[in-house]
Amino acid sequence: MPPAGTTGSAVPTPPSRPAPPQAVMGLLNYITAHSLDEDYTHVAAQRAAQGEKPERPGSAALIVMLLFGLLVAIAAIRTHHNAPVSHTHHTELVTQIKARTAKVDALRRRIDADQADIGALRAQYAQATAEGQALSTRLSRLGVWAGSAPVQGPGVRIVVDDAPDGSARVQDTDLQVLVNGLWQAGAEAIAINSQQAKALGAPPERLTSLSAIRQAGSAITVNFHRSLSPPYVITAIGNRDQLPARFANTQAGSTWFDLHTAFGLRFDMTPEESLTLPAAPRLTLELAHVPERLR
Repeated sequence: MPPAGTTGSAVPTPPSRPAPPQAVMGLLNYITAHSLDEDYTHVAAQRAAQGEKPERPGSAALIVMLLFGLLVAIAAIRTHHNAPVSHTHHTELVTQIKARTAKVDALRRRIDADQADIGALRAQYAQATAEGQALSTRLSRLGVWAGSAPVQGPGVRIVVDDAPDGSARVQDTDLQVLVNGLWQAGAEAIAINSQQAKALGAPPERLTSLSAIRQAGSAITVNFHRSLSPPYVITAIGNRDQLPARFANTQAGSTWFDLHTAFGLRFDMTPEESLTLPAAPRLTLELAHVPERLR
């Protein structure tokens, strides 16, 4: 039996026809691909039937095109000629910066020498009386704490640097954490320098309670005037046998352990038998008062 809903007689099948292009491609794709081409063909056929010839660009259009090409050529020529000039200006600026930096360093060395002479004369004058000797001893002790006097003794030397692959760099905050951790671990005096500055004869920067470590572009500025670049060398005077362990137990030690293991920053700490730290430059007294017992 035939299935329900059908008859036993054969139903003729209409002849199959190919689907139109718009049904196969999709109407939107078909319009996009053929509408403009057919419009151009239709307009060209109409103009050919009417005996019209294709229009050529007018003189105004040609003049505009020539002027545009001339402007492009002039711009290219000026750019080519200005390139050596820009390079020359850059080289001159770099030379001036290096010369003035060397001049500033020479002036600072002269200031340090003058300050040392003044300190020697003051000490010589203070040794003339017993009261002066007591005052000189007290000033020397306070000068070590305040950073106004040079100091020498055992301690540790720390070298920190960027990651070897350049993926991480030492930031000003990293050095701040390191210095504060050394103070917390019992350091009596701290100075910071860089291997490049040391090679040029620049003394280390003595750090005090008024010191600042700030980022300045690709370099780090210490005490508001000296710009250092990695690798950085931090020297701290104190107990050379206890400082490393005490620093490792601080929060700063944990932070630098993470920076070393996770980001690849270099951190080398070496005990030293004798270190010499200069006095801090240009200490400015901002606040003072007379103790009650001296009033």
